[in-house]
Amino acid sequence: LGMQTMKSELEDLSLKALKPESYDYISTYLLERKGEYTAFIKQVSRAIEEACKREGLQNIGVSGRVKHAYSVYMKIKMRKKEIDEIYDILGIRVICNTTVECYTILGIIHSMWIPIEGRFKDYIAMPKANMYQSLHTTLIGSSGQPFEIQIRTYEMHKAAEYGIAAHWKY
Repeated sequence: LGMQTMKSELEDLSLKALKPESYDYISTYLLERKGEYTAFIKQVSRAIEEACKREGLQNIGVSGRVKHAYSVYMKIKMRKKEIDEIYDILGIRVICNTTVECYTILGIIHSMWIPIEGRFKDYIAMPKANMYQSLHTTLIGSSGQPFEIQIRTYEMHKAAEYGIAAHWKY
């Protein structure tokens, strides 16, 4: 139904109301690093776009984001880690045309940055129960900054963003 944005906003508002200290701590942490995070996402996105062009890949979409406060809070709580030990606060999404391109881009990305052992998930070969498909890999940037990359086709992206119910009109 495309409710992800509303869900994220409600989660953040709930965290702010129920755990204001946690919300303030995480929000401040993210806000203090906003400029650094934005510059890093732009740099990585540009590098991926250029590498894909060099390999002859066309029509590749690259975007980035910083996780929202509640998502970071749950990772801290579930993994029993400190905020600076959460590896996927920064995320880059690469959208391409075919499944073959997804794996090609994964190879390109793994040649550019160091993947973190045990932090690769192939939801294309083994989709989640809700039919979600994507490749997820977590890497270490040249400055030591960990970040996650998701790679999927445009069709997989439609399903992830708008739900499998959105496919009825295609």
